[in-house]
Amino acid sequence: MVPAITVLLACGSDADPPQDQATSSSTGAGASGGGAATGASTSASSSASSGSSSASSGGVGGTGGAGGAGGSDGAGGSGGEDLLAAAESIDGFRWEIPCDQDPGNSDECTTSKRVDEKKTFGGSPDTVYQVTVRLRGVVENETYRGGTPDGMHFRVGGTPDHPEYNVYSITVSDPAEVYYLNDSPNVGHNSFIIDHTKTIPIRGGATVSFLGEDPNHISITNFKHLVVEGVPPAPEPFNGQFIQLDVQSVDKAQP
Repeated sequence: MVPAITVLLACGSDADPPQDQATSSSTGAGASGGGAATGASTSASSSASSGSSSASSGGVGGTGGAGGAGGSDGAGGSGGEDLLAAAESIDGFRWEIPCDQDPGNSDECTTSKRVDEKKTFGGSPDTVYQVTVRLRGVVENETYRGGTPDGMHFRVGGTPDHPEYNVYSITVSDPAEVYYLNDSPNVGHNSFIIDHTKTIPIRGGATVSFLGEDPNHISITNFKHLVVEGVPPAPEPFNGQFIQLDVQSVDKAQP
């Protein structure tokens, strides 16, 4: 069963042209490490189920006089829940698979780094949160079997198809699902910029696992010297591959 997920994708230079750009803006936490503080918010995915309430921009039913008592940027109003605080454990997370040495102009390099980390999502276990994240970086392509493509280079569910190419994923324990970040129709010696804005359902207290691995320890280099504007090490290119996650907003799912 494919869970609720709301889609927006914007690709940087050298990625495929964007196809699902939305126009409404998202409020929430400022991006860590120099990431953008705002990102385009969501258009509905074909696999979406329940919607989300607008709790991220303030507590509902705040008391207060003129202007009301609601908090801003995800903070609750009087007696309300700070929804952005639930996502603090994942905000600013980075996958980094650097080249072991400077590859020069080569399109391959050896790598020994593997990313395999688990975080506990905050909030109440009685609540499923709709977490809008922005994912930006430079990666190589991988194909995946099964699951559902969700915009360009993003896939919900499935399994990696080529053991010699890098895998980047987010796995949520509840509602249980895996999300792949470098999905492509084919593999080859190519690196490109990704810029996804996605909304992922996560229950309070769930485990969120981040995987980035190079099964054969030979990565495609950033031989085009691509730079993701506003994300470190910009304005310099990263020596290898990386992805940074910045939380944009957190809402409560409809019961």
